[in-house]
Amino acid sequence: MGMLNLYDWGLPNQAEHLVRYKDNEPLYNMARSLWNSLDSASMYFLATAIAVAFVVVCYYYYGYNKLPGRKYRIRHWVIWLVITAVVTIGLTMILGNAMVSSTLKEQVGFILRISLINGLYASAIYFITSFIICNLPVSTNAYRFLKLGK
Repeated sequence: MGMLNLYDWGLPNQAEHLVRYKDNEPLYNMARSLWNSLDSASMYFLATAIAVAFVVVCYYYYGYNKLPGRKYRIRHWVIWLVITAVVTIGLTMILGNAMVSSTLKEQVGFILRISLINGLYASAIYFITSFIICNLPVSTNAYRFLKLGK
């Protein structure tokens, strides 16, 4: 079972997409196959976003900030947020092209849209994880600008 409904807000409606091919049975079957392939791969897309976000946020708080230099500024946190999004988009594109095979031209557009949405999801996970780490009593050299209270 896939989780493609998490990406519905950035993809066209499945029924609207399939109705374009209703008069051509082979193309209709290919379009359904593409949709089903995207649906079955969507779990891996989401796992990619979660894994990249956790790895990057852990590296930022526990590896990067222990290196020499004054890196505990909001600018560095934002740079790593952008790195999270870009890496997630790239990995999702690679994973999507490896897992989903179709001769329909819409495949690249769908995978690109899913990749961009995945980049947003990874950024949100990065933010939430940063918020949690900033409010936990754990040792880190990072600037805790997301800390509540004192």
